[in-house]
Amino acid sequence: MQNALAQWEYQIDFASLDKPDIILIPEIFMQNVSHSASQAERIEKADLLPEGGEITKFVSRKAKEHKTYIFASYWRKDEKERGIYNSAVLFDREGKIAGVYDKMFPTIGELEYGTIPGDGAKVFDTDFGRIGAFICFDLNFDELLEDYHRKGAELLCMLSAFRGGFMVNAAALRQQLFIATSTPGENSVIVDPLGRTLAESSAYGRIIFSKINLDSQIVHIDYNVERVANLKRKYQEYVSIEVASPEAVYFISSLHPEVSVQDMIKEFEIEIRDDYFARARRERLKYLPK
Repeated sequence: MQNALAQWEYQIDFASLDKPDIILIPEIFMQNVSHSASQAERIEKADLLPEGGEITKFVSRKAKEHKTYIFASYWRKDEKERGIYNSAVLFDREGKIAGVYDKMFPTIGELEYGTIPGDGAKVFDTDFGRIGAFICFDLNFDELLEDYHRKGAELLCMLSAFRGGFMVNAAALRQQLFIATSTPGENSVIVDPLGRTLAESSAYGRIIFSKINLDSQIVHIDYNVERVANLKRKYQEYVSIEVASPEAVYFISSLHPEVSVQDMIKEFEIEIRDDYFARARRERLKYLPK
């Protein structure tokens, strides 16, 4: 346990050199029981929040030391000791617990040895944006990711034992948000709302970093061409507008210190993609044969 904590301390300290707003740690990064432990042993050893045990205190200390948010996945004990949760615990810059997400879709194997399923998407407001988490197997279930989109998450943090591959890029594109993943070894990624990989880990660089602008919005090209052009004419260098031609969308980001991208969109009556698709569904119903 102590050797493992020392290794993670090194990794967190190294990641902190970039002064990030948040650091992600993979799924069940630390275990204080063996893989062959019984369900009773797992429950006994798991951390009980908010006080927690050695793992909670370790992550809290590192978050406070580096003045950064940390999302870490580890086992936590159910208050009534009915089982354990595979949880993503968010620590704020003072080392306090700012939120907990419990894996909504544990694997069948996890369920069989006492893992309790979580009850859905949890979005947390931080000083840099609205974020959420999901864990490993959760990536396979669109309803969870769609719920995060509906709840206004801007960045999703995937703490995982499997890498996900192109599924991560597809999820970011479909849900129109940033996704950052933390997996053991290679292929942790940071992906933007257009599904583009901004950074990816490898055997030669296991810690990745990228600056992203969460003050952004995807809008469809249809009916928005002139409105987006007028937006650019007014805000000039204070707005970034990327055209994703194959997907027929604009990716608009505010660079203005006082005007958010939502304010810009409202000012020029630009129709966001969700609203456009909702309108298309309504129009379709009008034209169905009676």
